[in-house]
Amino acid sequence: MFTEWEPNRIWYIDKPYRKFGLTHIQRMVIIKLANDELMLISPIELTTQCQLALSKLGAVKYVVSSTPSYHQHLSDWWLAYSKAYFFATHALIEKRTDLNFDGVLSKQTPPQWQGQLFQTAIGNDDTPNKMLFCDPVSRTLFISDNLVAIQPHLPTGQKLASLLQGGKHQLRLPYHERRKFKNKAMLRVSIQEVMTWPFDRLITSNGLMIEKEAKASFYQAFWWAFQ
Repeated sequence: MFTEWEPNRIWYIDKPYRKFGLTHIQRMVIIKLANDELMLISPIELTTQCQLALSKLGAVKYVVSSTPSYHQHLSDWWLAYSKAYFFATHALIEKRTDLNFDGVLSKQTPPQWQGQLFQTAIGNDDTPNKMLFCDPVSRTLFISDNLVAIQPHLPTGQKLASLLQGGKHQLRLPYHERRKFKNKAMLRVSIQEVMTWPFDRLITSNGLMIEKEAKASFYQAFWWAFQ
């Protein structure tokens, strides 16, 4: 059911959904941390098949909503995994007042996975709403849905939406997202921090992936901030 990205460490699963009449991909990433504890990023629809597959990998310990975009199935996860810790961005916690979250995601890595993963956000907001993680074991950078690109495996609808947002075959930050960054100096600091992390590959919650030389691809998405 899951695609293995890194042996016994990282898996992912893509699920299609409709947005403005176009088909897009939402990707859930599964990271196996110490003691076979599983961290799920951007949870998809919860099914019995999904639960059985997860039980074979380890124990679901952390359910992480790294962007406000993907929260439609959180209630099912919250009911099914009552012993897990749920983390979300500030904006999503304010939106989903029906759920009790255990922590708000920020630029500071929480103690639960400190020393295992790096964590930050791009920009100068003290309450960021799109998180980035890095796993040094698999040398992978995990991004939410910040960036767009046209890649062969994406649905036609998502390719069209990416093109309309300025995306081509290289990773791009959509034009409307660029305008949100008023302080380019602080943005550059964020980019430079991520560039120090140990990663060669990249995977995103909206279905993108770079399997080699990911640092160069990531930098190219933000080259304009250094002009």
